[in-house]
This record gives sequence, C-alpha cells and structure tokens, in this order.
Amino acid sequence: MTVQVQLHDRLDYQSVGPLLTELREIDDPELIIDAAQVRHLSAQSLQILLSAIKTRHGAGQITRVINASEGCIDLLSLFGFTVENFTQPETWT
Repeated sequence: MTVQVQLHDRLDYQSVGPLLTELREIDDPELIIDAAQVRHLSAQSLQILLSAIKTRHGAGQITRVINASEGCIDLLSLFGFTVENFTQPETWT
C-alpha cells in the first residue's frame, strides 16, 4: 500500500509537532511526500523529514518526493540536497 502526505506551504517550528506525529503513524511500505506547496522549510522540519526517511530506509520502506515546488528545490539546495538525493540516505555525506 502507498500513502501520500501533502506538505504544507510553511514548514516552520510550529509545523514540527504535527509533522512528526503524522510521519510516525505511517508504516506502509511506500510513502510519497507531495512538496508542491512548500515555500518555507525550517531546519527543524528538515530534520524531522530526514529522520523519517532514514528510519523508513532502514526498515526497507520506500520514500519519494513528488511535485517539489521551486521554493522547495531552492531550500533543499541550501541544505545541500537535491530532490533526487533527499530520499536516499546512502548518498548523504
């Protein structure tokens, strides 16, 4: 089964709790993260996403990002990521 999560436009410190709760509840083999609306991504929210991706990867589960907005792409690049390597912990250095 595949689950899709729609990220909000502003992922700031107020988003951390709800985002963490939502991602922790997902145990499906495939998670699709729709980032079409993202225009702000805080370091805390990024850490939550990276932790979920790494945990899921370790459990043999797949996580993908789709529809990344230009803002999302730009913000990920500031943290040293591309949309392609963001969900591949083995490429993180």
